Amino acid sequence: MTSIGPRSTAAHPRAETSALYQFRDEPSQTWLRFYTPARRFDLWDEYVAGARRTYQRYRVESALKIPPATADSPGPFYAVASDDDGVVRGGWYTNGRLDSVTSAHAPSEFASQPYSAAMVADWIDGVLDTGVMEMKGAWVDPASEHKSALADLLARSYLHALHVVGVAYAFGTAAEHAAPRWGQSGARSLDGLVLATYPDERYRTTFLWWHVDGSPELCAPEQRELYEAERRQALGRDPEARP
Repeated sequence: MTSIGPRSTAAHPRAETSALYQFRDEPSQTWLRFYTPARRFDLWDEYVAGARRTYQRYRVESALKIPPATADSPGPFYAVASDDDGVVRGGWYTNGRLDSVTSAHAPSEFASQPYSAAMVADWIDGVLDTGVMEMKGAWVDPASEHKSALADLLARSYLHALHVVGVAYAFGTAAEHAAPRWGQSGARSLDGLVLATYPDERYRTTFLWWHVDGSPELCAPEQRELYEAERRQALGRDPEARP
């Protein structure tokens, strides 16, 4: 989903030094940076404001579950894409590694399809020991002239998140019409899953998952090339990339 009118803030001098992980995305003309609220609470507020505008615009506020956080909170992890003027153009969050199926929200989104809800819960339970996180609250600013590239960036950013959080698997839910874009970043669904009516009858929702090693192999060629270049940049192996 996308947002309307992001709140503008000037670039913050601590943006690059406090980030857990960062890289420049030329197609969207933004920097993607990963934080926790304790590292940059101001940017957490910017992310939350954009997410709320987005979900309100589409009248799906009930689907947005923002966890409480303060300037001292070590979680959740979140990522924001900011342009060269410091305007937050998109983002998402994750609560990090799950310790139980009951900590996941996704199964409840399939209440209209009990069989699918059970499938989703079983899948999550099967990867808990390996390490899994739930991706939530993604949004992109439609006012950006690079909104398509931004959506592609956020899609492949889940692959980066697996390394940042240190888990093997990630999962999330998405509207049916958005699933192909996520698929370009290596997302897979579950065989036999019946899509849910969520958050209301206007939407059909599916379940998607990623694996830290397997999903890059399934990316569309352009997405994989960008992802690999971003990894090199984030790890300091690209001498031409500078904050």
